Amino acid sequence: MGLFDNRLDKTSPFIYVPRNEQEAWIAIMHACIAVDEDVADEELEEVADTLASNKMYKGHDVREYYRTVLLAHAKIGSKQLIDDSVDYISAENCYPLFALTIELLLADGILAEKEKELIGYITSALDLEEEQANSIVQNKLNRHKHNPAG
Repeated sequence: MGLFDNRLDKTSPFIYVPRNEQEAWIAIMHACIAVDEDVADEELEEVADTLASNKMYKGHDVREYYRTVLLAHAKIGSKQLIDDSVDYISAENCYPLFALTIELLLADGILAEKEKELIGYITSALDLEEEQANSIVQNKLNRHKHNPAG
């Protein structure tokens, strides 16, 4: 038996803990675009634009956050990544983050079945009022239908 063979119990579940709210946003955004196992270039561009324009990320190492999120997603998947991140989202940011996730899901012009399911999941995970969440989804769908570029 080698020196490092016992350092980790390989049967232990992977636990993801975001370092802060910024990383939790990235985790939830990535979980959304990756749930259908097809991350489109348009979705990645939308995430990059969001991170570049959001004051919340000024002075933060977004690449390091994203690297951590990618590893976590590969190990635990979208739903668990969301579950592990929602407690880090401040109450005032739940609806803005939800609206952003809808934009991300619509970025490639396709709302896959898994993405539709995820909308309901995020509504519940962020503890959003269903009526208000549905209104946000409908507004984003209408806007996207009339302006496919976003």
